[in-house]
Amino acid sequence: MYHQGTLGMIGCPILEDEMAHIIAKDKDIERVCFIDTDECRNLVRKLRQLRPDANISFIGEGDIDSFHNSEGLSTLIWMKSMALHEDPDRLRDEVVETMGMMDRVCDSILMFYGLCGNAFKDIDSLTEGFNSPVVILRDEQDRIVDDCICVPLGGTEGYLSLLKRYPGVFYMTPAWAENWEELIRTMEIFRGMEDGKGWDDLRILFQYANYSQILKIHTGLGDEEILHQKSREFAEIFDFEEITLEDGWCSLDVTENSYAKAKSFLMENGH
Repeated sequence: MYHQGTLGMIGCPILEDEMAHIIAKDKDIERVCFIDTDECRNLVRKLRQLRPDANISFIGEGDIDSFHNSEGLSTLIWMKSMALHEDPDRLRDEVVETMGMMDRVCDSILMFYGLCGNAFKDIDSLTEGFNSPVVILRDEQDRIVDDCICVPLGGTEGYLSLLKRYPGVFYMTPAWAENWEELIRTMEIFRGMEDGKGWDDLRILFQYANYSQILKIHTGLGDEEILHQKSREFAEIFDFEEITLEDGWCSLDVTENSYAKAKSFLMENGH
């Protein structure tokens, strides 16, 4: 089946392993164009490792209206800062505004986000005026996934099962491990904490909340060595015990099914 058009992707770096996976896997993609920001650098590096022959280019934020697809399937990717999660309202407003800009040149848009503190619970109404269909990560029951941990677990049911099986445990995926210091600072309860002394305060909070274990989640994506190294670092700083999630919990269903849905619109729409 032949697809033609431009698929826009907007996402958070914490899901860049999933993004790199689907872009590298889909050989229909003839051109990968990034909005040239600091946030895209790591994804570009990972994509080049997974698909050395990828045709990668860059354009500035102010040049998006000049982007045009010739023939075949192109992707236009805009990565946003993890720091936006500090304020769900700001996260929602900036992402929707960015998608509005992408809507002018894309035939379909895929959001690599979940509910993210309910920032995107009304995403359908927020984007109903767009020309391009917008797809957000959903599970098999068509429910928007809660967050980045929910994605590799296949959706809400898998997430709830994990919470029952491992309550009061700090979850660590490869992407979380790679970025845990920055991500900790974006969590509301930990805002304002600094390195060093701040970690002492955080250690006390963990003890008060009876957190004493870190659960390594092997998603099948990302760098396993970084997962082990950074999880060990986290465990040593906060006096946690390291445990590993058993096989059989993770899947790529949410990522691959959402991508397939977004891609399917390319046959029906065109600017």
